[in-house]
Amino acid sequence: AFFPDDVDITVPYVGPFCRSREDGRHEPFIADFCGSLSDRKAIREFQAEFLKRREALTPMLEALVKEKKYEYRIPLNEVYDMMALEFSFAFWQWGTPVENIPESDASDKEIFDFMVQVSGPDYWEKEGDTTPFFVMAAHELGYYGYDVKPFKKLLTIKSAKGYLERIFVPEDARNLRFDKTLSKKMKKFLKTTDARMLFIYGEFDPWSSVRVFEPTGENIHIYIDPAGSHRARIRTFPTATQEEIKGIIASWLYE
Repeated sequence: AFFPDDVDITVPYVGPFCRSREDGRHEPFIADFCGSLSDRKAIREFQAEFLKRREALTPMLEALVKEKKYEYRIPLNEVYDMMALEFSFAFWQWGTPVENIPESDASDKEIFDFMVQVSGPDYWEKEGDTTPFFVMAAHELGYYGYDVKPFKKLLTIKSAKGYLERIFVPEDARNLRFDKTLSKKMKKFLKTTDARMLFIYGEFDPWSSVRVFEPTGENIHIYIDPAGSHRARIRTFPTATQEEIKGIIASWLYE
């Protein structure tokens, strides 16, 4: 973005633009926009069902964690909470079909297996390939938070605020404050540039809540895949839109 002569065109996929460590726009997007009212209700009910079955499902989680040798910075009961909170975000991010959600009378194993499939305990490990990203997210890229209110009576934690740093960031990097310098530069760039950029988003991907909204350049195009997820690609758009996108890119490449 800061060296425009390095590329002729840019086609960002997802392209989130967060304002802070826990941006705050993802949670209402998930609660009020993704899918239909009945879809969102089914997801909340599954999250609640998972939390209600804590006593029965915790031994399954303990066994899985032991088998996989996962290690955490938080107690296992908090990992259980965070899996439930993350479920709705991960569900929409990856475009999981709503009809795949187990019914409330499903077996403990069915409930547990589906939760692990969508929002597994591996995500909360204290160290991994994504650790450098989480440090940068806490420092300047930004990330998302969780709304605990719908599940307050079922959680062992009172708040999820500050989870990013507490769970994912190594202790020697926790003294970093969130630096808005990069986000301010990017905001100014997007308002003033006419660089050839074509953004691809999925309509129901929670990251689309923090998509680019303010470009003014004639060469900047934004395409949102209807009911799409994090998996949105040019090929996932309706045929007519695919041709439109390809036409724009071709006009840039072969002028």
